[in-house]
Amino acid sequence: MASQPVPTSTPLSSLTPSSSSPAPHQLPPLPYRLRDHKRNIAIIWTLLALDAAILPLVLFYPLWFASDLNPAYIFAVTTSVFGLISGAEWAVRTWLLWRWEGLRPLGVDGPGGRWAFDFFHWSYSIGYTIALIELIIGAAPFRPIVRLCALPAPSFILFFGLLLLTFQVYCHLGFETPFRISSLPRGVPMRPLIYTILEDVIAVDTKCGRGYREQLKKRYEASPMFRGMLKRLNLFWGLPATVLGAGIVALVWIPQVPETVAYGIGWGVPPLWIGLWVVITIWWVQSALRKEKEEWCKHGTIC
Repeated sequence: MASQPVPTSTPLSSLTPSSSSPAPHQLPPLPYRLRDHKRNIAIIWTLLALDAAILPLVLFYPLWFASDLNPAYIFAVTTSVFGLISGAEWAVRTWLLWRWEGLRPLGVDGPGGRWAFDFFHWSYSIGYTIALIELIIGAAPFRPIVRLCALPAPSFILFFGLLLLTFQVYCHLGFETPFRISSLPRGVPMRPLIYTILEDVIAVDTKCGRGYREQLKKRYEASPMFRGMLKRLNLFWGLPATVLGAGIVALVWIPQVPETVAYGIGWGVPPLWIGLWVVITIWWVQSALRKEKEEWCKHGTIC
């Protein structure tokens, strides 16, 4: 049965690859502008900040220092609200990928494609599961393990940092994909993980669909400057995520650090770092894309 239209204001024509390719001298355009989605982005980041930092901290400290509640009850409250927003986002994303073929990776077609979620979805699911297990185990005892309950956020960024660096090394060594990675079939040259994250998030979460996946593929293959930018961005996120995540995990378990301080570091530092890196990334990408366009217009092609 044919897929149903995606419930979005995005024209259906943008959800499928265009039949016409740009002329060889043209820079393949990306059908996504950040300024067109500022409101939605602000809402999403506000909700994620509530889920990943504000609620765990706002609920924990007043209940810990200003109430007579048993620590087990305190963590029963904080654990119950963890992941409500990100979990709901995961559920919506699962439904979109399962229901609408026009949002799935290129080459994933037919009824069997419903269970072939994109690579970001699988990676996010693994990272989220690790964080949830840590929180459940830490909050389970009558006397909760506060330090373990401080690990979900740093563990999550450590997981993605290691994944980014692994892809960085594989790309540098010229490895081929061992299995399908979103729109990349098995046996083709690896690409930076940041490429796959960019493809999956914009295609699904902003509902730009396969039209964006196809145009991103064309842009990556056509522009050496674009490829170089993504490789540098991959390292820009992967290296500090790994170092910061590992450092916070180690710091949390140092006995000299009070457990209440460790909890604040674990939940407070990662979101602050992510927010700063997002701001730098936006500025960096906009600047790099302007330079890319100038060079393309100047030379017609980039060698």
